[in-house]
Amino acid sequence: MAFGDTVINLLTEKRLQIVWDTGVVDEEGKAVLYRQSLPVESDVTEQEAYDAAYNLASLTTYSIVEIRLIVTNNLGPIT
Repeated sequence: MAFGDTVINLLTEKRLQIVWDTGVVDEEGKAVLYRQSLPVESDVTEQEAYDAAYNLASLTTYSIVEIRLIVTNNLGPIT
């Protein structure tokens, strides 16, 4: 394979990333955040990921600051 050849998606991986507010502030007065990243099935939808984040939030005292669904496509073939 070389520049201009046809590429294929070898594998799609998805991760649910949640940024939590721990309720603690540092010495500068900034909120201390905790970032958690979990693997999810490659066919998970945005709505399912969003709902999963809030289901997890019900198990903690932390508040959600941000939810991300990170999609990684592994491209190839590489020769």
